[in-house]
Amino acid sequence: MRKLFARLWKDDCGALIATEFLFVATILVIGTIVGLANVRDAVNTELSELANAILALSEGYTISGQSGCGAQTDGSQAIDTPSLVLDPINTAPVLSSNIDLLPCN
Repeated sequence: MRKLFARLWKDDCGALIATEFLFVATILVIGTIVGLANVRDAVNTELSELANAILALSEGYTISGQSGCGAQTDGSQAIDTPSLVLDPINTAPVLSSNIDLLPCN
């Protein structure tokens, strides 16, 4: 029995490896969370830029009228003013919501 306890006391196989694995896994998880937050922000920015590019396309047109030998037609015109989409801003609500319900009497 004494030999068994001596062997168990000296046995440290795997203890260091498990600690190192836990440390590396923790670093990877934290890095992944930060990386995904940056990806989220980059995707929001790119989609806002795409929306601005689509909104910047002018759909306005002008067709001049025609006039000839005793006849004429009026022209047509449409004016399109572009607008912008701003990056989303996350703000906390001003008032907290009350979700408590009272039972019916």
